[in-house]
Amino acid sequence: MENTVDVKKLLELRDKLDSRIKELQEELDLLNEVKSFIDNIIKSQSIVPATELVSKQQDLGKLVETREIRSRVGNELLGTVEVYENGISIKPIKPFNKDNTAFRRFFKDKILEGFKQEDDKLVKDGQLRREEAFNYEVKLDGDNVVGIVIRNYRSDERLREIIRATRWTLERVLKEEGGE
Repeated sequence: MENTVDVKKLLELRDKLDSRIKELQEELDLLNEVKSFIDNIIKSQSIVPATELVSKQQDLGKLVETREIRSRVGNELLGTVEVYENGISIKPIKPFNKDNTAFRRFFKDKILEGFKQEDDKLVKDGQLRREEAFNYEVKLDGDNVVGIVIRNYRSDERLREIIRATRWTLERVLKEEGGE
């Protein structure tokens, strides 16, 4: 008789466990659904996923300094430049169209592509490793530039030229887009 009581109690206990596992599984499914919903909202609201942003900052190294870019006339704030050990992050004060002539033809095609081509030649000639070569990424929100990440500028002279060109470009871009 004792054996049947033990088995009966074990069956009841197993049923309770099954019931609780089902409850927990339903709760877990709901939590995963809510998490997925939140992830989708985050993706739709952010320009760069947070994990990508963290990895981009990490591969630039340690933040060395942050500089304001101001117009030469009126001292208006145009943007900021974060200088890292291995690169820089340029953030204009307000987004502007990627097809803006001053940006596209001068800053991107002449300045950034010029440095990239110089380094590509050094890589081709075996004087520089590919991972040490100048490269850049334009961060967009739709058709608007919201930032530029530059890796491996490699010299203070290049940094100064990039900052000068950024100031000139942002002065033109914000003046043109502000006047529209």
